[in-house]
Amino acid sequence: MLDFQADDIGNALGIQEISSLPAGRANRFSMKTLLIDADDTLWENNIYFEQVRKEFLNWMEALGYPVPAVSELFDSIEKANIVRHGYGGENFISSLKETYLKSRSVSRVERLAAAAGILNPQLDPANTHKARALPPAEGLDRIEEMAQTVRAHPIELLDGVQESLKAISRKCRTILFTKGSFKEQDRKIQASGLSRYFNAIEIVREKDVAAFEEVIQRHHLAKPITWMVGNSPKSDVNPAVAAGLRAFYIPHAQTWEREREDLCAWEQVTILDRFSDLLRYL
Repeated sequence: MLDFQADDIGNALGIQEISSLPAGRANRFSMKTLLIDADDTLWENNIYFEQVRKEFLNWMEALGYPVPAVSELFDSIEKANIVRHGYGGENFISSLKETYLKSRSVSRVERLAAAAGILNPQLDPANTHKARALPPAEGLDRIEEMAQTVRAHPIELLDGVQESLKAISRKCRTILFTKGSFKEQDRKIQASGLSRYFNAIEIVREKDVAAFEEVIQRHHLAKPITWMVGNSPKSDVNPAVAAGLRAFYIPHAQTWEREREDLCAWEQVTILDRFSDLLRYL
């Protein structure tokens, strides 16, 4: 697991450690601590990936490739790449490129269609000829054009986040706890303008029980007064509860499908409609 020390990230972003905060701002022994997720909790994220994925599938369909088969291939490639390279936009983009390159031959399309349960894919001869005729470099360039939506999208804060986080930071010890590529997450954090509301920032490769335990130990967190806040059952809520914490779950309509799973230990979870609802519990 790739862990990034809060001290190092805090220094890079100009974040103060809790011990250096003004008197009265926080007390590590008595104040509630909130571990707060970033993507799709503080700002929009997955909508941009879904936009590019849809554009890619439509483009592939226009080239004669059956969408269900291409979608299944992409999912398997992305899953394998996450294991090897971790999460993030660049992994997503490289998975699109790999899917395109592996789907170029008509025989490959037919095998993909069969694997997806499409017995008669009804490939358009004109389109399949077009797919074979398109030079690989041109196809990869087209994917690069699509990818700019993921690489350079603006940071759109969710409703009420900035005002609520400002108020929360005066009442609680706050730690931004996010996963993914350090470079990508760092860019989003800086662009969001929210770093000043956090006592520390943690960027990890995977948010599992082990990652939670490491953060708990590193920051000397008291489990009875530490909560995780996030939109993902898989990466925020369930591992936090398994590590002995409680959680605030804020569902997002566009949560990534790989982050969806049933909640465990409902009695340890409080479900909120929006981020600003946190203020009612602090």
